[in-house]
Amino acid sequence: NCKPCGGAIPLCMIDEFDLSADLVDRKVRKMTMISPTNKEVQIGQTLKDDEYIGMVRREVLDDFLRNRAGENGAKLINGLFMGMTLPTSKDESYVLTYNDLEGQEGNARKGVKKTLEVDVVIGADGANSRVAKEIEAGDYEYAIAFQERMRIPEDKMEYYKERAEMYVGEDVSPDFYAWVFPKCDHVA
Repeated sequence: NCKPCGGAIPLCMIDEFDLSADLVDRKVRKMTMISPTNKEVQIGQTLKDDEYIGMVRREVLDDFLRNRAGENGAKLINGLFMGMTLPTSKDESYVLTYNDLEGQEGNARKGVKKTLEVDVVIGADGANSRVAKEIEAGDYEYAIAFQERMRIPEDKMEYYKERAEMYVGEDVSPDFYAWVFPKCDHVA
């Protein structure tokens, strides 16, 4: 799944998650912050030679983490979470209801309704989390992001070899920011 996420990861994540170096498309060592009045601030001059912000494509990182979980015993299911029955005692499991989408393609896929008993549920299903709604986690603030990937000429791509840009101001986003992050062969 390609998620609309900038894909910037901190350097500590490489070691903590034992990530393969080839997952990192670009190593950003320079950041240009651009204010609403178009004043630019350069960030990164104090970084050591081995410090950077890793730029990854989420579909590549997510696939790597998913496959590694499978290699370590996790059962991978291509499905859509539909609901959950909470345990009523310490000895009971959570019972998840989901639509199994294995082998189905396209937007019209419905899936086969199935259940699964588990000891732990991790709701890592995004800002509009079905898991959070199911457990009535309450209202929380979130932002919806849009990402566009653009191929640019190689000479322009060279400018972004180790640089990212962040734009703040209402002309680019009424209450957030916009970014240009370099990836393997494009900017996002």
